[in-house]
Amino acid sequence: MIRTFVAVELDRDLRTVLGRVQAEVRERCVRGGGQDVRVQWVKPDSIHLTLKFLGAIEEARIQDIQTALGPVVVGQPRFSVEVGGLGVFPDLRAPRVIWIGLSGRVDELVRLAADVDRALHIIGFPLESRPWSPHLTLARVKERSREAGKGFAATGALNGFTSVGSLSISVASLMQSELKPSGAVYSQLLALPLKEV
Repeated sequence: MIRTFVAVELDRDLRTVLGRVQAEVRERCVRGGGQDVRVQWVKPDSIHLTLKFLGAIEEARIQDIQTALGPVVVGQPRFSVEVGGLGVFPDLRAPRVIWIGLSGRVDELVRLAADVDRALHIIGFPLESRPWSPHLTLARVKERSREAGKGFAATGALNGFTSVGSLSISVASLMQSELKPSGAVYSQLLALPLKEV
């Protein structure tokens, strides 16, 4: 069994910029006295846009997934979305995830994620129970989330960063996630390119 998800990978330039954003937010938190709040920052090389999490699958299912997703993804024209604006899930009272948002042609992105969800449902994966929220996860608050939320609000640690770059939606990938002591390691199993325009 392998742990898998469908995602759009980021290019090196955008990952570098997001690493700088993480460093700035971390510095603001430390300056505001939040150094004892435990936040686990996603390594910039591991940041990706998840379209659908599949969970543990048999390796034999990879071909089925390719067959199901191929027509859906290949028929979609390539496009880009803007990256910027920080926020948290579920809210600042007790944040668990720090994210950076996506804007611009988000309707097309939501449609792509919905098409992926429906195509995989046909071959037995459950439909998403909640609306898909386009974002890139930068960090997870591991403990003392109430204090973290108060700190983010008091220091303005999440303010700014309204536009940091763009993300090209040109390839949807089936990714494998291997959990290691140092964190998750991702590798691409399938690359499904969107249509060039």
